[in-house]
Amino acid sequence: MTVPVTNIKEAISFAGFVVIGLNFLICGILINFFQLLLWVGLKPMSSTLYHKINYYLTYAVWGQMEFLAEWWSSSTCIVYTDDKTWAKMGSEHAILLLNHSYEVDWLFSWFLCEHVRMLGSAKAFVKKSFKKVPIIGWTAFFSESAFLERSWEKDKSILENQIVNMSNCPDPVMLHVFAEGTRYTPEKHAASVEFAQKSGFPPLKHLLVPRTKGFVLSVEKLRGKFPAIYCATMVFDTKEGAAPVFKSLVLGRPIAAEILVERIPLEDIPEDSEKIANWLHENYHHKDKMIDIFKTEGKFPTSIPGHHFEGPIRSHYRPRRLWTLLTIAITSFITLPTVCRAFYSLFCSGIVNVMIGVVLLGLVIFALLKLMDLSSASKGSEYGHSPRAKAD
Repeated sequence: MTVPVTNIKEAISFAGFVVIGLNFLICGILINFFQLLLWVGLKPMSSTLYHKINYYLTYAVWGQMEFLAEWWSSSTCIVYTDDKTWAKMGSEHAILLLNHSYEVDWLFSWFLCEHVRMLGSAKAFVKKSFKKVPIIGWTAFFSESAFLERSWEKDKSILENQIVNMSNCPDPVMLHVFAEGTRYTPEKHAASVEFAQKSGFPPLKHLLVPRTKGFVLSVEKLRGKFPAIYCATMVFDTKEGAAPVFKSLVLGRPIAAEILVERIPLEDIPEDSEKIANWLHENYHHKDKMIDIFKTEGKFPTSIPGHHFEGPIRSHYRPRRLWTLLTIAITSFITLPTVCRAFYSLFCSGIVNVMIGVVLLGLVIFALLKLMDLSSASKGSEYGHSPRAKAD
């Protein structure tokens, strides 16, 4: 991935991102090491204490990434829901059912979690290969997200174990479920439409046909433990904000996210597995309709008859909290003076050391761009070329 810089302001922004990223790499590795010690030494003795401490360690990593959205680029995330739902968010275990349409939608789902004070307890179902990614994948592992192989025979037991662990967490958990299983691209959408037509489902215009097995198992195992599902439909206003890609955040271009959230009590979801699967398909058709309305009218509707909204749908937004800014400030105070002295010594100690410094700086930039590249749509899993959908 390259980051084209078009003016001096963006060049300064990218240089600042490199400094922030260097801090993220150093602190992330140190935090992961400490999490490993707690995983081995504390978790077997006291799972509750482990989760309490790890909440803040996880926040220290995710908060640095959220800083890019909240403070570095001054992006916004407006939530549309009724007042009662907005008041409940953050006070209960919940499944967050999201569409997976954009490069940064997962980061803005964290933005939503930060709004409701749940960033440190955000968990997700992610690809097993993600576990190997330094810092991001390792933090997800220690925070007990579920890593899946896209093989139901292998994934079923993994999901069962992880779901039980999540339900036992002492703090409210927001379990992110991107039921499509991969990010939207035109090629994947074409395969999704073909699959829908062969399977007798109405094709979706803006989304992919969701995978049902993992969601069905989650509902079955979490019934009575998680009170609700938050059905979230995320879109980005590209007229008011920049393109929803990581490059925009890095270069300080504000992104404008808007999320429609409907709270559905888990007890209202059917109990039969086939009916749960049908409910999920219907929910994604509803999401597809809401996205179509937003693209046509430029806004979500203020009322949706026949759904679970307890009052008018209004926009809700909380001012940026200082915690993500303080996370960057504190970690930078710890790491950057030492790093600056090290680079200063290299650049002032002869041509060989200068070359070593340049190489090290280049490696830092390469590592940061590589981490950004993990969010590229082309890196997502294939759609319609595996046994996935036929069994769903």
